[in-house]
This record gives sequence, structure tokens and C-alpha cells, in this order.
Amino acid sequence: MPAKTTSQPPQDSKKDASGPSAKNPHADLLGFFYPIHYRIGMELENRMCQGRISRQQAAILWLIESEVGADGWMRRRVIEQLLGSWFETSNSQVSQLLRELARPPLSLVVQMENPASGREKVVALTPEGKAFFQSMIDAGLEFFSSTLSHVSDEEMRWGVKFLALAFGPPAVDDHGKRNTPALRKPPGRLAK
Repeated sequence: MPAKTTSQPPQDSKKDASGPSAKNPHADLLGFFYPIHYRIGMELENRMCQGRISRQQAAILWLIESEVGADGWMRRRVIEQLLGSWFETSNSQVSQLLRELARPPLSLVVQMENPASGREKVVALTPEGKAFFQSMIDAGLEFFSSTLSHVSDEEMRWGVKFLALAFGPPAVDDHGKRNTPALRKPPGRLAK
């Protein structure tokens, strides 16, 4: 007599009946890596690039806008180091990306010798670059508004606080001890 078949997968005797989150919430978080990175992160980058620039060029613009000094300039060497830690890029590739960003039709950045050291270059956004950066922000906000329309504002604020707690720099008190405030109970549907 043939073995009886079932449409149900065999139960893993090692798993707890209450699921992986009962034992290790990190496993649940890990399960979100690919959906967040590829479905949300890559699509967000595509929208923000607007078909005009590459992901690496978008990262350069973001770096310049968020990391510039008080004088509005960023050292090119810092761009090379940071970009190289995120993408497989060489210094010559970064040079090419910056040239493309500086030339028409883009004209989003300007490079010049560092006045404090003629041996290195500094980079800044042009007025066109600042306007394009703002359009990147607008495209990102529009993407999140449509992609996360099913999430309430209260849930969104709680999620942002969670991400800040999990991935932001730790808060410390005057004596250098960690002083991270507790995250309040999640709202509505998240509390279940």
C-alpha cells in the first residue's frame, strides 16, 4: 500500500509551536532583510534617482548634502572612503562618477582644490545639485506615502522611534554611561 501523502509540510520537531519569534525575535527581524533591502530600499533608490543618475551618484549627493562642513564643501577623499564601504568602487570610478555629476547635462556638483591643501580636492553641490537633492527627497516622501499608506501616522512615529533606538547612536549621560530611554508601548495593531 502506498504511503499516505498530505498537502501539509512535515512539522519540524525542533520548532516551538508558537513560532520563531517566541524564541528569537532577531530571526523575525532577519526575515525582513531582503524585503526591506530589495523591495523597498532598491525601489526607493530608483525613485529618488529619477532615471537621471546612478545609485552611486545618488549616494554621493546624499553624502555631500548630509556631511558637508560649515563651509559647504566635502573632502573628496572622504567621499571615496565612504562610497567604497558601501559599493565596490575604486578611486578612479569615484572620479568618473564625480566628473559625470559635474558636467552638463547634470551639473550637480563642483570640484576644486582645497584652499587649505592644494594636494586634495573638495566637492560641493551646485544650486542645481541642491534643487535635484530636494527633488530626491520629494520623490522619497511620495514613495513612502504610497508604499506605507496602510500604516497610521502614530504607528509610523513609533516605528521611526524604534529604528532610531535600534540603529542610532546610543544616548549617554554626563558620566559617559548609556542612557537610552525605553521605547513606549507600541500603538494599536502593533501592541498585539
